[in-house]
Amino acid sequence: VAAIVWDRITTRINLHNEISYYTTASANAFLEMQGSSSYIHLPSIDCQWACRSDAEILKLQQMKYLLQNDMAAIIPFKNLQRLYPDVYGDFRLLRFLRKSSEGDPVSASERYRSFLLWRQKNGVDKIRELVETNYKIHCRGYFDPVEDRLKAVAEYFPCNFDFVLASNEELGGGGVRETKPAVLYVGSWDTCGITERILRSSTRQSCSGDDQTIISLSDFLNYWIYLYEAIHFHLYKLSIELGEMAYLDEVCDLTNLTLRQFSPNFVRNVMKPWLRITQSFYPETTRRIYVLNPPAIVSVAWNLVTPLLSKGTLEKVRFVRDFEGSADDFCARGKCV
Repeated sequence: VAAIVWDRITTRINLHNEISYYTTASANAFLEMQGSSSYIHLPSIDCQWACRSDAEILKLQQMKYLLQNDMAAIIPFKNLQRLYPDVYGDFRLLRFLRKSSEGDPVSASERYRSFLLWRQKNGVDKIRELVETNYKIHCRGYFDPVEDRLKAVAEYFPCNFDFVLASNEELGGGGVRETKPAVLYVGSWDTCGITERILRSSTRQSCSGDDQTIISLSDFLNYWIYLYEAIHFHLYKLSIELGEMAYLDEVCDLTNLTLRQFSPNFVRNVMKPWLRITQSFYPETTRRIYVLNPPAIVSVAWNLVTPLLSKGTLEKVRFVRDFEGSADDFCARGKCV
C-alpha cells in the first residue's frame, strides 16, 4: 500500500513539473487569471488570521491550488493534516510562501513539494512523533530529546530554550505578548569531537551500528531535524496564542570561538548537509539572529558560513559588540528588539 501511495505522489509531482515551462512572471499572471475567473474555484485557507494582506491570502490560495493533487495523494492515507496541522496545513504553506521576497506561489509550491518528498524519503514524521510524545510526557522539556542517539549529539551542542518556553508561559498567563530567544552557545560547540565520531562511523572502524559509542551523520542530522520539528511545533502553538505568525529569535554566543571549530572536515562533511536541510526545509523560522561576543577571528569564520546561508537569513543577522555580559543576561534584560 505504501508503494502505491508513493507512486501516486511521484505521478502528481511529474504532472506538476510542467509548471517549470512557465516563467515566474507568466505563471503568476496565469494564477491571477484563475483567481479572478468565475469558473475556477481557488481553495479556501484556514489561516487568514496569520496573513498580512488580501494579496497574500490570494497567493496562498494559488499555492494551495498548485499543490492540491500532491496533498490529496498523501493526506487521506495517513491523516497527516489532522495529526500535524502545522506541517501539512496552510500555516506551513504560508512560511514557504514568505521565503520568497516576491511571495511567488509557483516557486513556493516547488519548495514545498520538495519538502514533502524529503519528509517521505527520510521518515521525518517519525521524528515529529517523538517530539509530540516527549511533549505529552515532559511538557517543558520537549526541546530535549530522550532518545539515546539524539541525546548523544545534543551534548556536543549546548543550547538553552528556557527563555522560549518562559515566553509561552507568560502568554498563557495573560502576560506580555512577546517572544523570547533561544540561546546557542556556539563558542562551546565541540565540532571537532562530533566530526571525529561521525567520520569514525562512516569509515566503519568501530563496532557494529548498534554500538552506542558511534554517532553517524544520520544521527547528527536527525538531532537537528528533531530540534527544528520541536521549534515549529512550539511556534505553531505560540502563533495561535498571538493571533499572528510567530518566529524564533536566536542569540549566538561566540565566547571562546576558535577557527579549530571550522575544520575542513566539519565544514565539508557535517555543516554543509546540516545547513542544507535547515535552509531548504524550515523556511521563515527565525526573526532575528543576534551574534554576541564575536572574537577577532569571526570574519574568517563568517566567510566560511555565509556561502551556505540564504540572503534572507543573512539579512536577519545582527552583530552585538557593545553588550557586556553573558548571553543569558542579554535575554533576561530584553535586549532582543
